[in-house]
Amino acid sequence: MSASNKSKNKWILVRKVDGHLIPHAAYDVEMFQAIPENVPVRAQFAQPRSGPRHRLYRVILRLVTHNTDLFATEDSLHDTLLLSNGVVRPVMTTAGEIIMIPSSTAFDAMGEEEFKAYFDAALETIKAHIIPGIDLDELLKEARAQSNYKAANDNEERRNEEAA
Repeated sequence: MSASNKSKNKWILVRKVDGHLIPHAAYDVEMFQAIPENVPVRAQFAQPRSGPRHRLYRVILRLVTHNTDLFATEDSLHDTLLLSNGVVRPVMTTAGEIIMIPSSTAFDAMGEEEFKAYFDAALETIKAHIIPGIDLDELLKEARAQSNYKAANDNEERRNEEAA
């Protein structure tokens, strides 16, 4: 498994315990042991994101897209929400003009805390501009049912993070 489609480097999960990095699971131990002794390696640290919350977001995109004629695809709604909430990166055109394009909510591009804030802002944008007045509680209820999302997921993930 690689860190992203672009990288051939392997990644493992580790925990910080008493100032030392300890492999998280058996797979991680095996991969960690494959690192040569006393050789520098590059490490990039990021806390894992919530898979269930990300799925919930994608289901919300599908529900909203199916209930409005404003967007042809879930990805076009996603790009609109990114732009509307400032999740952008600057790009210079060949004419020297700087424009903002949607950035990414990919797991390796956005941490969990940032995604939680974006998720909440995206819901507010949907309510204020995409489907004005939509009942967000009802939208979330339907999306949770379709994604098999349980509120306990958040609590369980918080416990796992605190234990780490």
